[in-house]
Amino acid sequence: MTLSAFHHAFRRGLRALLVALMALLLTVMVAQVIMRYGLNSSLLWSEEVCRYLLIWTSFLAMMFAYERGEIAALSILANALPRVPALMLAILGGMLSVAMCAALAWYGYIYADLAGSQPIPALSFIYEDLFGADAPQAPRVFWVYFALPLGMTLLALRIIADIVLCARAWVNGQSLQDLAHQGGTSL
Repeated sequence: MTLSAFHHAFRRGLRALLVALMALLLTVMVAQVIMRYGLNSSLLWSEEVCRYLLIWTSFLAMMFAYERGEIAALSILANALPRVPALMLAILGGMLSVAMCAALAWYGYIYADLAGSQPIPALSFIYEDLFGADAPQAPRVFWVYFALPLGMTLLALRIIADIVLCARAWVNGQSLQDLAHQGGTSL
C-alpha cells in the first residue's frame, strides 16, 4: 500500500468515525429531548455523554479544519515575499506549529494520565442502569482527556506533510501559490 493510498484510506476512515460520532451525539440529544419534554423524565447521563462526544469530534476534526484553511493563519507576509523566502517562512512556521502541537500532545497526555484515573460518571450511570449491582467498571476519564493528545498528534502529522510539500516545491522551483492551486498545502 502506497503512502497516498494509506492517506486516503485514513481520511475516509476518520471521516466515517466523525460521522458516526455526530450521529451518536444527535441521537443522544434527541432522546434526551423526547424523554424530558415528551415523557417528563430525564436521562441523567445525556449531557455528559454529549459533551464527551463533542470533545472527541472537535479534536479529531481539527485536521480537516486545518486542511480547509479554517484555522487562523497569517499568510499576508508569505504572500508578499518572493518564492524562496515565502517557502522558507512556510517551513519555519510549520516547524513551529509542529513543536506547539507536540508540546500540547505531550502535556495533554501527562494531564490525562494524572487527572484521568476516576471512572467516567456518565458511563457508570449507564452501566448501573443496564447491569445493576454487577455492572462492570466504566472506562477512566483518561479516555476523554486523551482526545487532546491524539488530535494534536494527527494535526502535527498533517503539518509535517505540508512541510515536506514545501521542501519539495523549493527544490522543484514551485511557489506557495503553485501549491495552493494544486490543493497541496495549508501552510
